[in-house]
Amino acid sequence: MTKKYKTHHAITLAETVISMLLVGFVIVSTLSIVGPIARSTTVHADRLVAANLANELSEEIATKLWTSPILDDPDSIGPGAGETRLNYDDIDDYHGWSSSPPKNSYNGPYPTMKEWTRSVKVAHVLLEDPTTESKTYTGLKRVIVTVNKNGTDLASISTYHTQAADTLSFIVGP
Repeated sequence: MTKKYKTHHAITLAETVISMLLVGFVIVSTLSIVGPIARSTTVHADRLVAANLANELSEEIATKLWTSPILDDPDSIGPGAGETRLNYDDIDDYHGWSSSPPKNSYNGPYPTMKEWTRSVKVAHVLLEDPTTESKTYTGLKRVIVTVNKNGTDLASISTYHTQAADTLSFIVGP
């Protein structure tokens, strides 16, 4: 006659501890992957917003005249006396303009963007080397629009403008 032994099927304490350790490692590994992905998504979204802000201002500047119809000084860079963004009439009026938070073309702020800044630099540049600035009239101006958030540059657009646009009537004056 054979004896049959009853076996008990149960989870031992050792198996429980090992299972908990494995689950813990999986959770920690997953969290270490999810964190950087979430941060990366935020950075990409910020760069997209910055690119749109830079494009918006760059396009606004491109609608202006090459040189002031009022001032007869082709070397002058910067706004004339009493000029504000609402009445800028030429490209170089935007030189040194900065706004935090960024403002739309009617000078109204984007209220949810307090940590953002948009700024513009305009300079005469050499025709043969547009990366080199000139202190005097050359016939070519470079406009750099920069957008940053919390002091970190996220977008920068450089455009070049010639006086030919005014003489060919690409831009309609005020």
